Amino acid sequence: MAASVEKSFCVLEYHTSKSVVAVQRPFRAKYAKEPPTDKTIRAWYKQFTETWCLCKQKSSGHPLTAEEFAYRIDVCRVTRGANIVHL
Repeated sequence: MAASVEKSFCVLEYHTSKSVVAVQRPFRAKYAKEPPTDKTIRAWYKQFTETWCLCKQKSSGHPLTAEEFAYRIDVCRVTRGANIVHL
């Protein structure tokens, strides 16, 4: 089972590149283990864009608009991932 930091890394990278391979390569280099499958990465991304959460429980909050999501991605870039867990 992937940690929330690993899930967040995959979601951020997938949003940036829209390529599963572009997520899996840096994941393997950063965490020194086999990356999640393409199906898993896409499922995490879909879950995050719909619920604004990567946890197992469903979020009762509203889904992010495209502008809110873009803003949060920009914050992660500016802080170099310091706020990635709190996306």
